[in-house]
Amino acid sequence: MSVDVHSEQDKNKPAPQGLDSLPGVVLNPRNRHLLEEAARASGGDAAWRARKGAEAHDLLALSQIASAGRLTVERLDMRESLQAVLLMRVPVPCRPDANNVLRVADHAVLGLNYPHEVLRKRLPGMSFIQIFEPHGVWHANCGIIGQPLCLGTDLPCGMPVKELVLMTYGALSMQTIQVDERDEAGIVNPMAARWWAANLHRIPLSTTPFLKAG
Repeated sequence: MSVDVHSEQDKNKPAPQGLDSLPGVVLNPRNRHLLEEAARASGGDAAWRARKGAEAHDLLALSQIASAGRLTVERLDMRESLQAVLLMRVPVPCRPDANNVLRVADHAVLGLNYPHEVLRKRLPGMSFIQIFEPHGVWHANCGIIGQPLCLGTDLPCGMPVKELVLMTYGALSMQTIQVDERDEAGIVNPMAARWWAANLHRIPLSTTPFLKAG
């Protein structure tokens, strides 16, 4: 797979903003290197390699336009699935202490997996995001073993990576959340769901948007 190298003239253009502008964002040297290295080892047929390259570019571009260093792509791998390790600066609820006081971490280390199957069919909402850190996440939509994050019962065919990232931020900051344990759409930790249902005054943990205002 080839990776476009923008001219100096392109680099001097104002950086576009907004999700629709991600394909036009010029990657900074660090992110461009990550993409080029991953692209060299990218596997699969030509269409899948092209899709992974485009999704990876959008992911890296999203990290550049996010507010306050909200997202950093730490690692990128396109040998089979598109996989990435992400550092997301977001409040993350953790299991309450012995006095029932909620602990809140200030960031999450996430594993993103974007498999070829997403282009052919709907996939379960737990297929894409795993929370590596912090441990003991206290969230109705986060599994206990391995801490997969459920983004819904299932997600549409072709769901773009940028949308997965935004959904993850909304879920962890509890700007978008389901706490009714009777609802099967994403509830994987009923104990946490019951705790949050009794502590609705704590929701959301943050109202800060993922993207810069304006």
